[in-house]
Amino acid sequence: MITLAPTISLHDILTDVQNVIAPLWPLKDYVAVNPFVGLTQHRFLSAKEKLDRVRDADILMPLEYFQRQFSGGAFTIEDIEIALTQCCAEYPAYYEEFTMTTILRGVRENQNVVKMSMPNTHGQRKYRTIAEVIDRQHGTVFTSMITGEISRHVAAHYDEGQAAWPSPWKHLPLFEAWREAAMIDRRPEKLGITGFREFAKRLSSSPHKAIERQLVELGIPKEHWCEYLLCQLLSIPGWAGYVKYRVREANMSGMSDDDLIGLLAIRLAYDAAWLDAYSELDIALCWPSRESAPLGDETSFAQAQGPSDDVLIRYALQVATETAYRRKLAADLIDRPTPAQSLQEPETSKLVQMVFCIDVRSEVIRRNLEVVSDEIETFGFAGFFAMAMEYVPLGESSGSAQCPVLLSPGFQVREGLRGRDDKSQANAVACRRITRAARGVWKSFQSSASSCFSFVESLGFLYAGKLVSNTFGFSRPVAKSHFDGVKPADRDSLGPILHHHGHMGITDAKKVDLAEGMLRNLGLTENFAKLVVVCGHGSETANNPYKAGLDCGACGGHAGESNARVAASILNDHSVREALQGREIMIPGKTWFLAAQHITTTDEIEFFDVTEMPTSMAEALDELCRWTREASELTRVERAIRMRGNDGAPVSGRDLIARSRDWSEVRPEWGLAGNAAFVVAPRSRTASLKLDGRTFLHNYDFINDKELKVLELIMTAPMVVTNWINLQYYASTVDNQHYGSGNKAIHNVVGQLGVVLGNGGDLMTGLLWQSIHDGSTYQHEPLRLMVVIEAPRKAIQSVLDKHPGVHDLASNGWLTLSAIENEVVFQYFGELGWKVM
Repeated sequence: MITLAPTISLHDILTDVQNVIAPLWPLKDYVAVNPFVGLTQHRFLSAKEKLDRVRDADILMPLEYFQRQFSGGAFTIEDIEIALTQCCAEYPAYYEEFTMTTILRGVRENQNVVKMSMPNTHGQRKYRTIAEVIDRQHGTVFTSMITGEISRHVAAHYDEGQAAWPSPWKHLPLFEAWREAAMIDRRPEKLGITGFREFAKRLSSSPHKAIERQLVELGIPKEHWCEYLLCQLLSIPGWAGYVKYRVREANMSGMSDDDLIGLLAIRLAYDAAWLDAYSELDIALCWPSRESAPLGDETSFAQAQGPSDDVLIRYALQVATETAYRRKLAADLIDRPTPAQSLQEPETSKLVQMVFCIDVRSEVIRRNLEVVSDEIETFGFAGFFAMAMEYVPLGESSGSAQCPVLLSPGFQVREGLRGRDDKSQANAVACRRITRAARGVWKSFQSSASSCFSFVESLGFLYAGKLVSNTFGFSRPVAKSHFDGVKPADRDSLGPILHHHGHMGITDAKKVDLAEGMLRNLGLTENFAKLVVVCGHGSETANNPYKAGLDCGACGGHAGESNARVAASILNDHSVREALQGREIMIPGKTWFLAAQHITTTDEIEFFDVTEMPTSMAEALDELCRWTREASELTRVERAIRMRGNDGAPVSGRDLIARSRDWSEVRPEWGLAGNAAFVVAPRSRTASLKLDGRTFLHNYDFINDKELKVLELIMTAPMVVTNWINLQYYASTVDNQHYGSGNKAIHNVVGQLGVVLGNGGDLMTGLLWQSIHDGSTYQHEPLRLMVVIEAPRKAIQSVLDKHPGVHDLASNGWLTLSAIENEVVFQYFGELGWKVM
């Protein structure tokens, strides 16, 4: 990543610093992101050391956590022994003098600690901002003040309609806009930065030049520039992440964007300006007094200092907890019928086949569907169903990307009134625009400085019914704008329009390619059921800024309804089916594809476009509806055990439904909390296993993947996405203060972009505290993802060798990769190869 040499250019340093920052998607598209995505080319403990030098965050749980896990039986001495062997193999220089006695002493002492200690870096921090040094020496809160000032400006600059008065400099790049405001803003001077406006005028309008000049004027040695600038940017990680997202989106569109460099220039400018007021400060306190080891040099770290004993003990115990989970899951997966028995296809196909997202929440309802009827077969597949599209709502000119954030939409589909004439479409669009314009005027009346108080006094009583309905959960949460301008009689016809027109819709050739890609990657090319259900998933919650985080990550943080409906429509197209016959995929004429959506907060399954089904399907649909109701009830009962009420007792299934409608509920569902594994195998490998909603499940049959194209796709897309989800939950649990979003009860939405805690501060990044903890215990166990693929090691290795980024994840400790071959589970250890678990 970074090599600090005196001859390195500032441009290269800035590129390397930017690469460390993980992107943060806005609330409307919020998706899980690996917060260490810029460090995965380094081994886990090396990345920890690098972060410890520039930030007060931690990426390992406190020792007390592991002590409680051990005393509770979560892992055993045998697991610790296996973990120590693994640690010695991974980090021989660190663990060469470590013994079981050292680790056991750490796990057994002070087991009666009541209060969980906060994460800390045990003195590893080497780089600090000037404001931090001043705060440490003088007891000031300048760091917080600077964060507040930056947040105030950046939120206004990127605001997406929340602010009543937009920034007059929104048309300028971020740094130039900030500089224009800073030259006339008296607030910093009132906070203590004397002459700040004159200081801002002296700054270059180029963020690159401004950074270089300030580094030189501050006298920071060039060998420290990289880590010092990284320290600056990580002092505002939330806004850095959001700006990184914008830069990423611009780059994917072929445009350039220097706003992240601009944000760094802004942060450095505040430090430089504050130093003028504290000229007696020893600036050398901001970096190590001795020459530091290069940030990218793995060997020098081991030779120079290495992690503390506390860190090494905690890492060994982290591996021990993962070992215990891996050992049990591997045993469960192997204790199955032999492949010859399990892969034998029945002579007659099932009545219903249901394709679900690989999401861990799908595992529970899939299992219960298979329990209520042996006429149902379920599949796991990435929830966008290979339909990487931009879905444009009725009356809009652009829409959301309904695909994983690692991909770009390949085509555009518009929403409309299916089966209605052009006049009806135009009327609906006009009505929607009028409705939204009126809503905008109403919002301005509610929130403007001149009318907000009179609004409450004169019209507040009109909201009494709505307040009562929201408080007692009488109304079901539905997207406010979903049916704007659509008559009740036409709502069933609102959906994706697939006919090709200009740049919209899908060509016939594209439809055939999409259909073939979906079916082959899914492994469903024969033995089709009478009814095949393509089931996306989404969440229904009230008053929840993080709603998108509960929707489908494979659909870019949106519900999967549109993808399911597009996929079903394509696969029901007679011309598509005829073309597929030429590609050796024969879909029987009696087979019908039906779109559905799993509501994860209530575990209800909703079906779409049922009026288009042949009448011959009526009986099968009635049976399916009955089975899904039974499975939903079983799933709610199972889920309710984890979801406890204020009295600490498990809630009822009815309570789960009420939670989705309660606008005061901080925990409508657990989302993906508890996720720990990703199993890529035939359904027969996991059928009937009770995996407790902790496992991503993807159908895969190596026998039918002769060219390994499906395996490569799974390992480079779904596996990476599940790793992102897993590491976001991991980091938010390990150190919620720095990698999470804190307490939802004090969140405030900023610019419709993200949230801050209370009335200011940095943008929050990861998951809410309520998403991982129930008030007394953790509901997410921070384990790095275990990936199990039923395929020969040679095949998996070929994909690793072809994709360095995927190889880094598996080799550097960011996930555990395993293979099932000949009914034996092997674990991958990077350069050390594969070993039997």
